[in-house]
Amino acid sequence: MAREDAWKDCIRRNYSFFKNNIADPLDVAEYLFGETTPPIITDNQKEMVKAERTTSKKVGKMLDILMKRGPRVPQHLYRAFVETDNPDCADKIAPYLIQLEKQALGKDPSEWPPLRDEHKSMIKDHVTYLKPNDPCCYLQYANDNEVYSMRRERRGLVFLINNEQFYELQRRDGTRFDRDYLKSLFIDLHFEVEVENDLTAKEITEKTRFISRSDKVKDSDCFIFIILTHGDEKGVCGIDGISVPVTTLTEMFEPNNCPELNEKPKIFLIQACRGDKKEMVIPMEQSGDAPSQPDGGGDQIDANISATATVHSKADFLIAYSTPEGSLSWRKTDAGSWFMQAIVWIFKYESHLKDLVEMLGKVNNVVSKGKATDGQTHFVTVSNFNSSLRKKLYFFPGIYANKAVHPSCI
Repeated sequence: MAREDAWKDCIRRNYSFFKNNIADPLDVAEYLFGETTPPIITDNQKEMVKAERTTSKKVGKMLDILMKRGPRVPQHLYRAFVETDNPDCADKIAPYLIQLEKQALGKDPSEWPPLRDEHKSMIKDHVTYLKPNDPCCYLQYANDNEVYSMRRERRGLVFLINNEQFYELQRRDGTRFDRDYLKSLFIDLHFEVEVENDLTAKEITEKTRFISRSDKVKDSDCFIFIILTHGDEKGVCGIDGISVPVTTLTEMFEPNNCPELNEKPKIFLIQACRGDKKEMVIPMEQSGDAPSQPDGGGDQIDANISATATVHSKADFLIAYSTPEGSLSWRKTDAGSWFMQAIVWIFKYESHLKDLVEMLGKVNNVVSKGKATDGQTHFVTVSNFNSSLRKKLYFFPGIYANKAVHPSCI
């Protein structure tokens, strides 16, 4: 947690840089006097800055004054740098402000799966949007060397397969919640979402291949594939109980098969069992904890049917699983799966500040806190992901093109 005056360390570290790079300190001082309420710098202090003979001394005097002011300084100084055309100076303060915002997020669930009221409140909320000059946007939006470009008004396609009713396998009650909440989430994140329900293994393969060859992936910054289904150690299952290897699906989007997505991020989110192993924790007779069925509904597993580990050498893929290889995956019949609930929760509240890998790390942590029960024993799991992304992937919700406000946010 940042100290209350940690912003002063930021100014001290960059003191010489500011002295050498602020174009006109009087412009900055004027902004801090005239555009902040109450003023960060008083009229008398502004005149003290003006009285110094050289630009370097003017900057030094202004910084000395700011170091004696309160915690409002860094946010307003950042804005002053942006508004007075000092972008390099704004870049020096932005990381501190981003860290401060991350610490203040404060929307974590009290337990997992979340309590009914917490879950309902989260579902009603929309994605937190950026403003064009927010620190994260200003620092990362045009950083093409380290960050994937996500600037199109339509970021790309989310292809979502939802299997609920199977020929012989258990019905996946609750999966419609995942489907609907994910669709709403990614529309808020400026994606087109295409949904297919109850597909056989052959249909999964054919429809995914069609998507990879269609115009829907052209003129995109990113592609996201989501499947909600039963699974086993071989892959993901169609409603006929036949499994499709995950590699069969990902290979369709490699550059030789889908050149339109070359060097662009391809994200696969997989809610399915990967075996039938249950990870046991504490027998219930040794614990006073309540069963893992908060607010009714009960937990189900996305049950077994048997992938060898899917390791991808191609760049720009991220494949996230709801559970480790060989293990069961858990789902609440009245709210959706632990994994997809966590994705919706974390992405809604944190995608304006954090990149995808950082958010999925938090998803792993949240999912790992969940407990299911068979009446005698508690069971746990953890989501995981494999990534060959070469850059950070930010969704930049709320802006597009040259940092214009996205039409859906007006």
